[in-house]
Amino acid sequence: MSDDENEATRSRGGGSRRGFLAKLGAVGLVTSGAVFARSTPAMAANYQCCNLVFVPPNVTFSNCKAATNYTWSCTTSGGFLWCQCCEKKSNGTTVGSAASCQYG
Repeated sequence: MSDDENEATRSRGGGSRRGFLAKLGAVGLVTSGAVFARSTPAMAANYQCCNLVFVPPNVTFSNCKAATNYTWSCTTSGGFLWCQCCEKKSNGTTVGSAASCQYG
């Protein structure tokens, strides 16, 4: 194919590898922005292995556990750190986070 034929193919939309990759990159950026840039009122943050709404925790673990709540446990550091995690709710809204962690 001559240079003129190559140029004609590109101008008709045949495109080049570079153009294709540029479009693919743009689509990837838009997609990742749509997936990861969403914010919600209860975005969690990491505290030890607990993904808590409030970091640092803003209530004691005993206070959280005594109220209407959601509790769970997790491990990190290869199982050497064990945590109990808690989210305190009031009228369906998370108002407090707590964690109690110990090495074992």
